Amino acid sequence: MAKYRIILSIMGIAALVSGQCNNPTSRPEIRSMSPQDRARFFSALEKIRQNGELDRLSKLHVDNADTIHGHPVFLAFHRVFMNDFASALNRADPGVPVPYWDWSLDATNPISSDLFTNNYMGGNGGGDKGCVQGGPFANWQMNIDSPHCLTRKFNQGDSIAPFWPPEALLSMQQTCSQYGALSSGIENGCHGAVHLGISGDMSTMFAPNDPFFFLHHGMVDKLWYDWQMMNPDTRFQMYDNVNYNDPAVSADDTIPGYPNMHVKDALDPRNGLCYVYVKSGSSEAAKRLMQEVNRKSGQNNGPSSTPTGGAPTPKSSDGGPSNAPNSMTSDDPSGAPNSMAPNSATGSNNASPGIGAAATAAGNGVPSADSAAKLNELTSQVSRLGGNGNDRAGASAALHDQQVDFLQNVLVNGMTPNHGLDMASAFMNRHNRFLHRHANALLMRREQQGETPGMGLGDILTGLTSGLLGKDGVVGHLLQGLGHVVEVLPQGLTETLKAVGSIAEDVTDDVFNILNLPKVDLSKVPEKERQIPYVAMLPDWWYEHNNLNATYAAQLHNQIHDMIDGYNSIQGYVSPATAHYLAKKYGSQ
Repeated sequence: MAKYRIILSIMGIAALVSGQCNNPTSRPEIRSMSPQDRARFFSALEKIRQNGELDRLSKLHVDNADTIHGHPVFLAFHRVFMNDFASALNRADPGVPVPYWDWSLDATNPISSDLFTNNYMGGNGGGDKGCVQGGPFANWQMNIDSPHCLTRKFNQGDSIAPFWPPEALLSMQQTCSQYGALSSGIENGCHGAVHLGISGDMSTMFAPNDPFFFLHHGMVDKLWYDWQMMNPDTRFQMYDNVNYNDPAVSADDTIPGYPNMHVKDALDPRNGLCYVYVKSGSSEAAKRLMQEVNRKSGQNNGPSSTPTGGAPTPKSSDGGPSNAPNSMTSDDPSGAPNSMAPNSATGSNNASPGIGAAATAAGNGVPSADSAAKLNELTSQVSRLGGNGNDRAGASAALHDQQVDFLQNVLVNGMTPNHGLDMASAFMNRHNRFLHRHANALLMRREQQGETPGMGLGDILTGLTSGLLGKDGVVGHLLQGLGHVVEVLPQGLTETLKAVGSIAEDVTDDVFNILNLPKVDLSKVPEKERQIPYVAMLPDWWYEHNNLNATYAAQLHNQIHDMIDGYNSIQGYVSPATAHYLAKKYGSQ
């Protein structure tokens, strides 16, 4: 019987692919469905659980987990997988609607969403095992990966950590010009927050046990679909391995788990797979806000200001990162200014011309044996920093801690390969600052104590530089995660947002109107509730289990926080997600 179901599934999908689609089905946001259509959807879900189709889908996902996560086929596989799910539902109830969940509308406070009520998907699990006890899937018993109850264990106890807001998703879509950039951005960024927010079965490879999986991946697929619709002439044919470590890929590649399906069969759902998505309003509301942000920032900064999340940073002709200059900042524990230019007034007051020139020569973009050698040479110029062993060791240890902290912060938080990874120059600016700080302290102490400076700290610093910049050093390991990442989120956005100042009330009204929400008197809403909350960093095991790049994910995470800071700095700004939450909480008052 199971074999028969698999054959039916493959035949059904193959038939859709081979035929021309004259009347694509519409996939609505679940909250826009009538109560009758939702009940019909839930009933069909119960039927495919009972007839074994849901087990088949979960097992297929488990069996192919290693090849469909952390690889370019991620979006393409899940598009076909979603259509397999839709076909299973339609065999149980022909014509049943297949919805998605726009979780970006619930990003501010996910637990307040209607979806976690018993009228929709039910809430958190209960008891020691976290079994779902309310809603249409209460007391479901699952067979994959072993017999157990359907579980949910929200990642903040009785609540769920925030998701990516609509602005961040739209910025990613507008910035990415290649398929792999978008796929990796979704996979390393917004995708995991929903899985781990709900958790339980959703945090495993048998996540399709929980119908939330299909609502979530409907939204993931819609993000890809909407990105394709931004440039339909080219993007419905686009497939590449940008931002992945995979060898070259082709649209003729077979979809894992579907031997008769190729990637090219999944690229344009309007034809082969025969469906389209109904808009939820979140992206349209975000676009309205971005238009106003661009207009206001242009007024305040002049025509050269950077568009918000719109134009991608220029790429090289091969699609890789450009070598545009990068402006970098990093936290300085001393409270000193953070300008990182090699000859900036704040960073080089004590630097000799020789060190400044050498830093410029070494700052050739990417750390290499040559740049490391030049930096090593610089340390010999400060060999006068010697003294007794304790002083040398103390200075070296302090410098080491500062440098490692700086490098990690710059790589993860402040640098992007699209601006050339101007590592050596930035390193030397910080190098100068701390070298001279420790040098002055040591020399002053020697003079006070009447000692003659010795030699030797140069050797210590040479070893430190090699340890940081050498092929097996700290930087080398960090660069494994960032060396070839094409931009996914816009650069300079925080500065653009902070230049806006305020958003007019009529623009805020437009957001509520686009989303079909009752207007809220924002003056009566506490400031904390008006702001976009930070997105939680996901645990390391999630990236490991999904073949993901934790360093790259951390970079995206910090960029999202910078973006959120920028939006929260705009007076009167209300995110579509915040508007959705506030209307639910205060709209009737």
